[in-house]
Amino acid sequence: MNFFKGIIFLTSILVLSRIIPHPPNFTPILAGIIFLPFIKKDLTFALMVPLVSMIISDLVIGMHGLMLWTYGSLMVLSLISFFFYQDNFKRVGTLALISPMIFFILSNFGVWMNSKTYSPDMEGLIACYINAIPFYTSSALACILFASIFYLIKISFTKKLIQDL
Repeated sequence: MNFFKGIIFLTSILVLSRIIPHPPNFTPILAGIIFLPFIKKDLTFALMVPLVSMIISDLVIGMHGLMLWTYGSLMVLSLISFFFYQDNFKRVGTLALISPMIFFILSNFGVWMNSKTYSPDMEGLIACYINAIPFYTSSALACILFASIFYLIKISFTKKLIQDL
């Protein structure tokens, strides 16, 4: 029952982080994906929590034409976090640095592919990526910040648990 409450709590945090006013792309979604294997080393869990969180929050803030690219990017990151999980700060830091890059590359490729704003050539793709840099910055800062906070909280709870034994 405590595990189920934990899933509800985490999903609620991820949903609320997208619904409440915030700077664009400054949410703990990517950091949450990095930490799902810390909670439970289960691939279905790692894929479903972010997907369900995104669907619920998109139902509130509005569906969009790039959901396949957004959700697909998050599923790729969930797989990477699951298979490269390691309980140390260096690995968490590495994932916190590369996750926003991967999300940026994949999701903005989708923007370019589905947009009439950008020309369907290399010049249009480059323009799309350049215009998305402010969103990347916000996403990267959020991921690094929240992943660090989550890891510090995890260490605190682990040490407290060991001291209580």
